[in-house]
Amino acid sequence: MTDRPLPNGAHVALCLRELRSRLGITQKDLAKDMGTTRQTVSRWETGKEPLNVEQVEGLCMALKCTRDEFLGSNSDFQEMPNNSSNTAAEVRYGTFKVKMTSGTRKYPIGEQTRASILHQLRLLSAIRSNHISRRWIHFATFNNKLALLNLRYILSVELIGDDVEAMPQYYRPEVYQALDDLDSNEVSETLQNECEIIIAEIGEEKAMRMVSCVRVTYENGEDEWNLLDNGCADTFFGLEAASFDIPQCTFAETEEEGYYRARYANLDHVAVMEVPSDRYHRLTRNRPSARRRRTMPLCGHFQPNASTG
Repeated sequence: MTDRPLPNGAHVALCLRELRSRLGITQKDLAKDMGTTRQTVSRWETGKEPLNVEQVEGLCMALKCTRDEFLGSNSDFQEMPNNSSNTAAEVRYGTFKVKMTSGTRKYPIGEQTRASILHQLRLLSAIRSNHISRRWIHFATFNNKLALLNLRYILSVELIGDDVEAMPQYYRPEVYQALDDLDSNEVSETLQNECEIIIAEIGEEKAMRMVSCVRVTYENGEDEWNLLDNGCADTFFGLEAASFDIPQCTFAETEEEGYYRARYANLDHVAVMEVPSDRYHRLTRNRPSARRRRTMPLCGHFQPNASTG
């Protein structure tokens, strides 16, 4: 019978929200496609209302996936893909919208990231009372970014649930890793085909920047792209620390090629830094947690000389 409820409600609910979020559609949009209400979609996604076979078939069409992708090949519970980024198994929340002097950014985030951002914002009054000169907020996103924002250039922020506004598009965590490893022999044929489709859609340069380069945006909106390697990874090691104290005229190394070339950014004039999280975690995963620093991990400081008279 088509109205027979399917098993494994928790897994189906998780897959439903995951697939909808990745397509960047809201609960309201999906409800319209399914001829139902947003409240019903919400109950599906929380596991409060089971799905029948007919509804699953309709959802597979709306979400552009197969029945096996929706339910799992054996209709059994499967763990989320293991990934170095902490966002891999995080529950989806929605969009973090940041209006800055250099423009507006939108990031797809999870519930833990939302809580972290709110916590950092609540700390600002305490930070001001401690006379810290420069403060940044930082967070991980679902589209392979560790974002570091300079508070000096933030005009407003907005947290928007994905049932209100569709999240920005993002790919599965393993896709970002596959794009970065595309030249190796370790990428499966399925992932390789998926990567080739993405490259055809957005272009090879954009795809490679997305997984291998740090995007530095200055106060005037100018972008600078720097390859993330072991050398400049030191600059970003410890981004999760919540107590950055950055003196004026601090220069941070953002790219280096040994003796022959190095690039430093004046953080007084940097509005945003976006680090490809999969590559960042792979470069720093073997570093002891005890080495994580409680100040901005800089490769070089250039500060005005104090008076010695």
